Amino acid sequence: MKPLLSSPAEAFEPLRDAVSTAVHNLGLTCAPWQLAPEHWQRVLNAVEARAGMRGHTLPTGWRLELAVQMGRNEP
Repeated sequence: MKPLLSSPAEAFEPLRDAVSTAVHNLGLTCAPWQLAPEHWQRVLNAVEARAGMRGHTLPTGWRLELAVQMGRNEP
């Protein structure tokens, strides 16, 4: 039996976890969807750096998709 493809939500689970870690490591205390835009950009930069250090290539449009999955209105 052929395995089912993962849903985008499952594919972005490691990135959502990385967002939570970045929020914590940056000393931010609110939920990701409540962050000011400048703090959200810092979190995205941290996620991108973490992925790069681990040798992962992020898909095109990952910022927008991640923002939607984290409940944000802007990427």
